[in-house]
Amino acid sequence: MITMFTQTAINVLCRDHADDVERLNQVLSTTGTGTLVPIPPHTYVGRVGSRQPDEPCVLLLGINPMYSERTEHQEVNVHLPQRCLAAYEASGDVEDLRDLYEFQEGYFLREERNKRHFSKFGNWFGRHWFLEAYGQHGGGNAQNVLDKHVVEMDVLQYFSRTASIDGDCLLEAVRTDPALMAHWRLLEEVLQTVKPQWIQVHGKTCWKVMEALLMDGNGTKINPGDTTKTEIIVGKASVGNWNGPVLMHKFLGMSGPQKNTDKALIAEAWDNIRHTL
Repeated sequence: MITMFTQTAINVLCRDHADDVERLNQVLSTTGTGTLVPIPPHTYVGRVGSRQPDEPCVLLLGINPMYSERTEHQEVNVHLPQRCLAAYEASGDVEDLRDLYEFQEGYFLREERNKRHFSKFGNWFGRHWFLEAYGQHGGGNAQNVLDKHVVEMDVLQYFSRTASIDGDCLLEAVRTDPALMAHWRLLEEVLQTVKPQWIQVHGKTCWKVMEALLMDGNGTKINPGDTTKTEIIVGKASVGNWNGPVLMHKFLGMSGPQKNTDKALIAEAWDNIRHTL
């Protein structure tokens, strides 16, 4: 069991964030609410180091984290990492990162978690794939599902108020920008550490990145429903000592699988195909 950030994670955390963000805003041509904010990056949340080895998990992969000015967000996503990183840079003692590490590992049990966003996935995963965890403590326990069975990362580690990034620009940045290349190495390390049953990607912006850099060729597009909301791409990925299936769908919102019936159709189709990939 890993009890502290790996050097790969520390390399991402200790970059010059202001310099990274200034450069990436130019590279990605961000504007308005899509502009990246110069605060410490989001590396991952969920139990990477503290995961029980027999607990199956899913790696949930998004575009980039959402920035908020809410007090609780500022405390854990701005002030906490700033304090820990300043102390670590002054002392060189990794124990100064302990509070940040424990926050990230236990994120899904924290009150400061993004409840609205992650509960959608916790309920979906619990109803269809992790029934035992979902049924504990009275049932409908999305939080327990997430803590036991989900690790979440983003392709782009820096925050913005909205995710409005061009997929081609993002792919080129992941291939060439030092900040995103460092973060991609962390993503590959996490995959080989937690060995998820599958990767689940939400948001079309990431699809080209996944197909170009992680999947074994282009994925297969299928639609188990009768609207564009349920369009998915499936395929297989391999990194080092891990390989496994990939499910990619649209955001859980107006243009994607918003209703439980949409999610159920995707889950059923995924169960029918993922073991054949």
